[in-house]
Amino acid sequence: MTRKNFILNIFLTLTSVSILAGCAKDESLAPQEEHFEAIGMYFTSSGIRVASILRGETSDTLNAPLGKIGEGIEIQFYDKDENLIDTPKREHQKLAWEIEDPSIVEVWQHPGEEGGFEFHLKGLTIGITKIEFFIMHEEHADFRSGKIPVKVE
Repeated sequence: MTRKNFILNIFLTLTSVSILAGCAKDESLAPQEEHFEAIGMYFTSSGIRVASILRGETSDTLNAPLGKIGEGIEIQFYDKDENLIDTPKREHQKLAWEIEDPSIVEVWQHPGEEGGFEFHLKGLTIGITKIEFFIMHEEHADFRSGKIPVKVE
């Protein structure tokens, strides 16, 4: 086999492998997973409005009792038209949060319901901090609430 034929065979082999691999990974043919789209959150406790945040802005404050677990807080979301919608039903979407000062407050969820869309706040020390909620989907956030003040007294 001549050097020219050898190079041609390598080129054809690599091209074939590349085409086959490209077809196997062609994501345009695979159905796209839906991402949860919301522009805000609406918090209730026993059906009574506790707070809301819309487009990352709020004038509300969540409250947490010092030294104990507070009442359950349920979440609904605002869609792009500012209508309330229910939480995502997909198993691969979970509620997560980040607390600015975790020495002031913590989020508690019932065992076995971690990542669900109902939570409790527990005050650890008197003070004010901020919390931001996320809907996580395969290690990235489909939604970020913006920061909401939390007061422990």
